[in-house]
Amino acid sequence: MNKLIGKAVFCSAAAAAATMMGAAWAHQEGRMTGGGSFVCSDPGQQKVTHGFELHCKGDPPATLAEPNNLEINFSGGDNFHLTTLTKAVCTDTDAIQQPPSANFDTFDGAGSGTFNGQPAEVTFTFTDGGEPGTKDTALVLIKLTGTGQTVLTCNTAPLTFGNHQAHQVTGSNQ
Repeated sequence: MNKLIGKAVFCSAAAAAATMMGAAWAHQEGRMTGGGSFVCSDPGQQKVTHGFELHCKGDPPATLAEPNNLEINFSGGDNFHLTTLTKAVCTDTDAIQQPPSANFDTFDGAGSGTFNGQPAEVTFTFTDGGEPGTKDTALVLIKLTGTGQTVLTCNTAPLTFGNHQAHQVTGSNQ
């Protein structure tokens, strides 16, 4: 693979973001913050680190609150940087038994940005499984724009370090 685009990392054979295609807006209002690391299981126990602050607003015609930041690092130097959040769907998932303090626990999102300086697209699902973060999970798919080449796919992985935190709406910027 071309050195400029980094090493492809396949952490699951599942199509990680098949259910996250298309534009959509939040079912609940709020924001999710957090980060840390998780390990993709295939191949070779790939460590991925991430950090974010992402916002959901109400159903259309609402606009996305800002800031919306997401950084994902892996492969000893590869980096994705979100520039535009295009999807923000926040929901309360029945499977998560320990609810967070907000009215949702799952953030499904998509957006565009750069992967090692090249245009790229991301789809992701972050969950807040309660405190202290040991039941939080991350699902991530990053593809190069135009070619569709997958550079990272990691099916629902538990955090090995860190925390995702769902927050209720608290003001004009949530």
